[in-house]
Amino acid sequence: MLCPAKINLGLRVLYKRPDNYHEIESIFLKLNWGDDIEFIPNGLGKVRLFSKNELFGVKRLLFEEVSERGDFSKNILFKTFEKAKQIKNDLDGVDIHLTKRIPPGGGLGGGSTNAASLLTYLFGDFPELLVPMQKMASSIGADVPFFLRPAHAHVSGIGEILQSISLAPGIGILSIPPFSINTKESYFSLKKPLQSDWGQKSWSLLDEDLSFALQQGDWSKLREKFENDFERYAFSEFPELEALKQDLYIQGCSFASMTGTGSCVYGFVEGIEQASSIQKWMTQNYPKHYFIQFSF
Repeated sequence: MLCPAKINLGLRVLYKRPDNYHEIESIFLKLNWGDDIEFIPNGLGKVRLFSKNELFGVKRLLFEEVSERGDFSKNILFKTFEKAKQIKNDLDGVDIHLTKRIPPGGGLGGGSTNAASLLTYLFGDFPELLVPMQKMASSIGADVPFFLRPAHAHVSGIGEILQSISLAPGIGILSIPPFSINTKESYFSLKKPLQSDWGQKSWSLLDEDLSFALQQGDWSKLREKFENDFERYAFSEFPELEALKQDLYIQGCSFASMTGTGSCVYGFVEGIEQASSIQKWMTQNYPKHYFIQFSF
């Protein structure tokens, strides 16, 4: 089965909470591209990983460090299974066969989508356990609650407040750079103030015009309001990402942005022919980056 990657349409970091989490607001889109994962019961009461690493460069090494060939106890799949035993202590155990394509440190939710798939496998046949599973999900990873849902969503809180949105289908180009960006350093760079009355304010990226633009697929309208707060730090550390984003626009993308805390950058296009043309140009001019086409 597919573990879909996600991208962010806009990402605002509003403030830091007393519990050291940050209040965010964004729109998360699920892609038709990601990891492949298969679950096979093993009757051993433990989780085992059998992985195929299709990443490259630094990202390949980062996954190897937490794969079964490294320290699997640091892998989000291992941590998810151990947390799941707190809800159902007689879990039979499972062998996980994973083809890893979503890079760590890319802003695509690669670990969270894997964790959500495992939770769905473990508790999908136990509806009485779905509520405690969902409560546990955000403690595993801020994006995990989103991946437990079938649809795109407006996301707020620390990632656990989700509202489905209506969105036209679209096509895009995704750049996967040969380097990663540290999430903690990205948040620290924002220097958001501590706010004691968190959870009491209402925020929204979406007004009526933007909601209509999303429903109609008028992606050029998104340039006016959808910004990623992490781009300033990422572009200062890696200027080629800013150049890449601008080149996506120059080549004809209707909207372009970095996703999450980076380092991946994407652009929306009008059709498959345009996507192939832009992908060819970007590959020639950014040979160290890997480019894929996606739809949502």
